[in-house]
Amino acid sequence: MKNVAGLVFLLLLSPFSFAQEPLKVVTTVKPLQLVANAIVADLGDVDVLIPPGASPHHYSLKPSDMRLLRASDLVIWIGPDMEQFLSKTIQQLDTPVLQLLDGESEEQHHHHDHEESVEYTDHDHHGVDPHVWMDPLDMLHMAEKITDELSKQAPHHAVQLELNFEAFKQDLLVTDQRIETQLSAYQDKGFVVFHDAFSRFVEHYHLKQLAFFTVDPARAPGAKKLAHIQGMLDELEARCVFIEPQFKAEVIQRVVADKPIRLGHLDPLAIDVTLEQGYTGYLQQLAQNIEICLK
Repeated sequence: MKNVAGLVFLLLLSPFSFAQEPLKVVTTVKPLQLVANAIVADLGDVDVLIPPGASPHHYSLKPSDMRLLRASDLVIWIGPDMEQFLSKTIQQLDTPVLQLLDGESEEQHHHHDHEESVEYTDHDHHGVDPHVWMDPLDMLHMAEKITDELSKQAPHHAVQLELNFEAFKQDLLVTDQRIETQLSAYQDKGFVVFHDAFSRFVEHYHLKQLAFFTVDPARAPGAKKLAHIQGMLDELEARCVFIEPQFKAEVIQRVVADKPIRLGHLDPLAIDVTLEQGYTGYLQQLAQNIEICLK
C-alpha cells in the first residue's frame, strides 16, 4: 500500500482518469457487496449475485446471472466452501475473478460440516468457516485484496481506489473499537444461534455462544431434533436464542415459549442493510441486536 499523501499528489496529476469507463463489479453475497462498494464508490457499480432470501449454499444460477457475470470487470466470491454452486462456472468465465478465501491459509477459523445437527461450540470443528465477513479485521484484509485486484484491472483508477480503501479502513477501525466497548458487558451472557454463521464475530468480540441448532439453512429442524433442542436449552444457561430472517421462526418460538429465554434476530446476509449504511452499518446492526437480546 502506498503513502496516501503521495497518492493524492498522483491523483492531481491524473485529470484524465475520471473519463474512463465506470467499473462493473459483481459479488456473490450482500456483505461482500457492502465492502466492495466502499472501495469502488463513485468509480462504478457493484451488483450482488444472490438475491435477498436465497442461500449461497443452495443457489442455482439463472441465465440473467450468467449475463451479469460475463459483463463485469471483476467477480468477487468467497470460494467453494461457501458458493459451491459457482465453482464450475468460475472456471469457465473469461471475466477476472477474485477468490477471497483460501482454505489452506485460513486455519485459524474452522467450520462445522454442513449437516443437520445440534452442536455445542466447544466440539471439534471441521473445515474452514467461510463466513469471513463476520470478523471485521479479516474483512479489512479482504478489502485490501479487493483494492489491489481492482487496481490491477483498472490501473487508471488505482489512486482513487487506494484513497477509498484508506477511508474504509479508518471507518472500520473506529467502528470495531466502538462495538468492542459496546459488547464487553455481555461477554459472559450465553446465547444460542440457529445457524453456525457467526463464529468469527463471536470469537472476535469474545462472546459466549453456547451452541447452534443447524449449519444448513435449507433444512428445518425435525421433531427429534426439536426435542434435542429443548433438552439442550434446559441444560444450558442461555439468555437468548437468535433466529434469522431466512428461516421461519414459528417452530423455535414454540420451543422457547415456556422458557425464560429471549428471542432475538441476527442476519448473516445483511438483507436489510443499504449500500449507504455499508459494512460498518451492518456490523453495528449485529451488535445492537445482540445487546438488545442479552440485556
